[in-house]
Amino acid sequence: MSQSNESTDFPDSRFFASHPDALHGAVAAVQLDGVFPLDWLDELNPPQARAEVMADNNTLLRALLMLDEPPVSHDSEHGRADPIQNLERRVDLLLLMASAALRGLGNLPPERPCALSSRKLRWASEQSLELGRRLWARIYLRHRIALPLVLSGLITEQRPDRGQFWHTLEFDPLDQPVQNDLDRLIFRHHRRQVARQRQGA
Repeated sequence: MSQSNESTDFPDSRFFASHPDALHGAVAAVQLDGVFPLDWLDELNPPQARAEVMADNNTLLRALLMLDEPPVSHDSEHGRADPIQNLERRVDLLLLMASAALRGLGNLPPERPCALSSRKLRWASEQSLELGRRLWARIYLRHRIALPLVLSGLITEQRPDRGQFWHTLEFDPLDQPVQNDLDRLIFRHHRRQVARQRQGA
């Protein structure tokens, strides 16, 4: 597969390449890192039940995985493609985007260096966040899709770095389907990033 210049889907880690010590060595072996729009809230507005948040996350992650997959032939070794399932995922994503727009989704938040792993999210910002603070982080994994992955948890670490603070959010337990899709997305991105680094070596 040829590599396009469209690095805005999953941005390359330009920040981390120029700041190799930014994460202070405390990174997961497999993670998705880059510069992404991200913000955080103490409470969701409008309020949403946790089940609704997980359902939205599940739809978003499944759609991202589908959109990130290369085209497969109907005669692939993994079996026949399921056009009905693909259509359902696209419809789900469109409905989710429409509902978000109706809720008054505004402009994307500022872009921040981020590192997303299976159980934690780390990001840098100018604002200090106290340890033990519970919040909801919203990270926009694709700039063209103005829908965030919404993750709740506790701030368990804060480190100063070059006039900013690196925060670590440890997630509350995710629903298993959401966790599985998040793991798949992170692993797929990490594998491609390693392949690019090997090609550039």
